[in-house]
Amino acid sequence: CYWTCEGCAADDITACAAPNTWGLTFDDGPSTATPTLLNYLKTNKHSATFFLIGSNVIQYPDTVKREVAEGHHLASHTWSHHALTTLSNEQIVAEMKWTEKAVMEATGLRLKYMRPPYGDINNRVRYVLKKLGYIPVDWTGDAFDTNDWQMPTMAESKTKGFYCLEHDLNDLTVGAAQKLIPLGTARNINIASVAQCEGDSQPYQLGGTAPMPSVSGATPSVTASSSATKTPTGSAPIGTSTAAKPS
Repeated sequence: CYWTCEGCAADDITACAAPNTWGLTFDDGPSTATPTLLNYLKTNKHSATFFLIGSNVIQYPDTVKREVAEGHHLASHTWSHHALTTLSNEQIVAEMKWTEKAVMEATGLRLKYMRPPYGDINNRVRYVLKKLGYIPVDWTGDAFDTNDWQMPTMAESKTKGFYCLEHDLNDLTVGAAQKLIPLGTARNINIASVAQCEGDSQPYQLGGTAPMPSVSGATPSVTASSSATKTPTGSAPIGTSTAAKPS
């Protein structure tokens, strides 16, 4: 049940449960462009879900804190933005848990929702994610992949809302969001985060993040040395010894 190639979403979330509502989501941040987006959202009183990359969270923790303080919802986009179906189960655990740890240290919140990079997910990946307590959120098909430059046409039934694929990756994608969102509101489309769309009053997991995986991808025992749980740096895929080019 491979979503990217087959369009098989299984029980992933693909549409906003609230009718006529745009589930506003941004992937790949935080970045240096995110504060500009936050200024815009604050001015217009919009809430969004930010699917965070863990290796960016440790670079911009204050931006993540601001997202929470201004009423936005945080979710995971993995540590290094690698296609999850290409990784081992252990590597998937590490991608999720290191991101979870980074966000926990910045905000005290344990993430509950996630979006797979590139929408790359199948039943094996879903199984691992669910064991970690995560709910996958895709988007409402290719028609609602904005490519960060065009507004999708609301030609289908409004009994449900939709999720668009947008990014707070750089000034260009943030600028596109500031042009697209008014097109939605002008059509009387409501704006909401994933948590609001799903009516989830507890959009984070309870408890801490332990046990953490080691850099090798294995879960350390309680007697493992502290070096085994040192937070990795950069964007290399967890569980591999070869550094990868950051996405």
